[in-house]
Amino acid sequence: LDTKFQGLFKLLCNYNVAQPNESVVDCAAAIRLELLRCILSGRSSVSGDASNALDQFFTRPQMHDQLFQREIKSVEASVASMEAKLRSKILAPIRALIYETDELYGIARSRDCDASSSTLIDPEEALRLYTFARILFLAFERCLAHVVEARGRLHDLLAWIRGTASQVRARGTATDSIQRQNARNRRVPDGVIRRVSNFLSTPMLSAVKDSDDIAFEQHRHLAECVIGVPLSDFFSDCVSTDNVALSSKMSVRCTLKSALQSAFQTCAVLFDKPRDAFTETLDRLDIHFETPHSILAAHSRIGAGPRADKSEAFEPKMIQPNDSSLARHWMIIVRSVKDNFIEVIAIPGNVQPKFYLQAVLALPDNHTVRNIQFGDSGNSSLSPNLDIDAVTNEGRQSLGLIVERQEVLSDGSEELHEELWLFKYDEISFEKFDLGPTSDKTISIAAADFNQENCVHLQTCRTSNDDDNVLVTKCRHICTHQNFLIREQTKLKLCGSRGTAGVLSFGASTSLDILDLEEDEEDDEDDSASGDESFEE
Repeated sequence: LDTKFQGLFKLLCNYNVAQPNESVVDCAAAIRLELLRCILSGRSSVSGDASNALDQFFTRPQMHDQLFQREIKSVEASVASMEAKLRSKILAPIRALIYETDELYGIARSRDCDASSSTLIDPEEALRLYTFARILFLAFERCLAHVVEARGRLHDLLAWIRGTASQVRARGTATDSIQRQNARNRRVPDGVIRRVSNFLSTPMLSAVKDSDDIAFEQHRHLAECVIGVPLSDFFSDCVSTDNVALSSKMSVRCTLKSALQSAFQTCAVLFDKPRDAFTETLDRLDIHFETPHSILAAHSRIGAGPRADKSEAFEPKMIQPNDSSLARHWMIIVRSVKDNFIEVIAIPGNVQPKFYLQAVLALPDNHTVRNIQFGDSGNSSLSPNLDIDAVTNEGRQSLGLIVERQEVLSDGSEELHEELWLFKYDEISFEKFDLGPTSDKTISIAAADFNQENCVHLQTCRTSNDDDNVLVTKCRHICTHQNFLIREQTKLKLCGSRGTAGVLSFGASTSLDILDLEEDEEDDEDDSASGDESFEE
């Protein structure tokens, strides 16, 4: 429709009936005026130039009856579909929003009156949110009313244009011609003509009362201005609601977009208070590492504490046995440092820890860690029971690594093999280090000793020359790709309670491997040579 009306305005300018203008509102005003004159006076010698322009408009190829009839059906169906979606998808949620914000304001107000209890919701902000929800609902009701009005005006205007076009084509033909017959059949009732002349002679409706049309002009379209219902005004943010008073009367001065933005801003302020209050109650501890890392993963464990039964709790092994391993809560941090080293740090869950435990794992040459993931039965990820006598059952705990192994082929080219390494880190021996004097919220982890003799060596199989500081891991090949390919980092997810692992690898193609990590307990010791027998895909 915009294209058709733009063509009509161009014809009016060519016949010197209107002056070229870039303003959509002025173009629509000129078109509305000439269409109203056509209805009231028809073709007359007084407005000969305008009549010629309209005759040429109604007889253009784009106004062919069949084509125009299809366009009418398409436009009316689109408007009807929009009205139906507004009623079915948006009306009920906005009504629910008003009810919920009203309930929230009532709860906040009742708790604010009770001096014995503290409230996390500000009653004034809750009232402001309820007011904006009500404003949003009223603005939506006006938008829906404008959609209904636009639907009726479009139906009448397009029907009148179709009938008038048939009359113009029938002009000068025989009385019994098919053009005359079509013009009589397509003539609209007198009520349609009255309604069209009525909205063409009245000012345009406005989404915001007492608003300046210049602010909305850049968002408006020619067709909606011609029918006098600028629906795009409801979806512009030209009207600010920053200083809106807490009164529903302001709803006539807000668009849908501005009311929705104000509701979002109020929600952000309202719900930031509980978040800030909870943040203040947490004991935050900043950890600084002297040695940089490329990959880091953290996990929580439940220790034995002072309990006598330590069978189902986490108790780290110490190189020099002492009471440092009897903490109730532990934070386990695993980092990939340097080229092929992994640093495991255990920090006791005290308010201000005095020490930390550290162990260093070494991978074979040409091996690089690409991802780290903890696997457990799910118990340790829950909030621990503060009762020291509560039963602790940590279940299966393990550490999964995505290791990239570089291999040089006989032709000199390189291949990268990605493998999943899985092992239990409870058997690692830790060394205790005291924390130096720091602030109450900060601790510093010193650089570890990366001497090969002091490290635990990770291997996929055990040999006769292995020392006591060798840890055998289960290994599963994931994929092989060329070294020169640029790809996204492989992603790993372990589920100890299900005994499965998911590996998402990227290369020439993206693949997802679901692995069964359950092992045969009876054959575990016999099949530990390679580790592949414990994986089933």
